[in-house]
Amino acid sequence: MKQKDIWLGIDHLADQVGVSPARLARMAGLDQAVFSAGRRRKPNGELRWPSMDSLAKVLDVAGVSLGDFVNYMHGDPATRSGFKLPTLPLDKAADDQNYDDDGFPTGAGWDLVEFPDVQDPHCFGLHIKSDHFEPVYRAGDLLVCAPGISVRRGDRVVYRFKNSLTGHAGLFIGTLLRQTPYTIDIAPLNGGDIETIQAQHVLWLTRIAWARQ
Repeated sequence: MKQKDIWLGIDHLADQVGVSPARLARMAGLDQAVFSAGRRRKPNGELRWPSMDSLAKVLDVAGVSLGDFVNYMHGDPATRSGFKLPTLPLDKAADDQNYDDDGFPTGAGWDLVEFPDVQDPHCFGLHIKSDHFEPVYRAGDLLVCAPGISVRRGDRVVYRFKNSLTGHAGLFIGTLLRQTPYTIDIAPLNGGDIETIQAQHVLWLTRIAWARQ
């Protein structure tokens, strides 16, 4: 393994996610210049090694294991078989018939789009059609939700909440702050007041693995 192999893998991974390396870095909470051409070389022109911390954060946000990353180091993304990702607009995705009892996508209402190989075969995508979630998410963004990836505090999540009075279920987006067997604390993306909801009314909650522009 050489330095150039890892840099090539990062470039291929960004291509698969559909963003630039700089955007991929921002998605992982890094400085957007961390993968720039200037940062890749030492003053004498030799290639640097990417930091393991930066690489780990990028793989985490993309939902790719270190073992799978090896494939990106040695393969052209254009030749890799794409994953058929079920997608729906967020405002049309809350209906019961779109999910099974475990919250996985089901039924004929989903559109299938080519997407890079992912660890979770139950991944699904939600298209943002409004400006309600700006500046975090904008109209046209595709949120890739990964039910099989564990959810942690600070993760942005999509959850399906059923109103106990009306029986209506809707989809909501926020940042998970705290989760117990009885309550879940969610911070709205627009910076509003923290919401504490009863866990029994949350049909499912899944992590947003990444957003694709």
